[in-house]
Amino acid sequence: MRLTLLLLCFSLFSTITSAAETSATQKSLSSSGVVFTFDDRFIDQWVQQIPVFEKYNAHVTFFVDHFHTLKPAQIEGLKKLQAAGHAIGCHGAKHRKAVDYVRDHGIDQYLKDEIDPAVKLMTDAGLKPTAFAYPSSSRNAEIDQALLKTFRHLRGGTGLTPDLRMRDLKTIFVPVDQIKETGTLIGTGIDYAGTEKRPHYLTDIKDAMDHAKQRGEIVVFYAHNISDNGPGHHLSPRALEEILAHAQQINLPTLTYDDLP
Repeated sequence: MRLTLLLLCFSLFSTITSAAETSATQKSLSSSGVVFTFDDRFIDQWVQQIPVFEKYNAHVTFFVDHFHTLKPAQIEGLKKLQAAGHAIGCHGAKHRKAVDYVRDHGIDQYLKDEIDPAVKLMTDAGLKPTAFAYPSSSRNAEIDQALLKTFRHLRGGTGLTPDLRMRDLKTIFVPVDQIKETGTLIGTGIDYAGTEKRPHYLTDIKDAMDHAKQRGEIVVFYAHNISDNGPGHHLSPRALEEILAHAQQINLPTLTYDDLP
């Protein structure tokens, strides 16, 4: 009898907890949000920013490629990020450009070479991905359709021309009530924001977040390393903190790809 009561209590607690988590996610998606994503394998630098993310109650998605080359310490770093509430997504086995590879080898070979092994290794490591980010934003509708059989959401990308503001990039915004039916979300890059290379980007990013908040939409951004000097494409820690502070100031939830329905 005592064991039965304990099992019933545990079951009730699990149900309540699950309902609370679902409710929290639905609440976050009921108005608007911002999805920050970071690509490649800058794991040490990402882990260093965990306190900053915690400071602003921010959660982001890290899309990882070349998982088969990661050292045990790097995989542990990804698990630390996951334990801190961040999502780990797939960026391909070898960062191949999807359109070129499918044109030369076919969709089935692309899945066999670029998608299946990456997903298996990540899943075996306890980091099963729900989302995929296209390397170099190379995608088309045929490849989207094939990948959405494995992933819940995908991420493509679009650039920003000098004559446009980020808020004018219609494709990076999706109404909250359309997220579930939108398999491929489009982001825009925010590396080098606030530097001489892209001095106006911080203003543009904040403006785009304001726009999403006002219109009840989700806006998607992507970057790579989080560092002052690289290596590779990078967003400075100072710029990251300024962006996260603005999201918190306007009460715009930061959502991971795992949070999306």
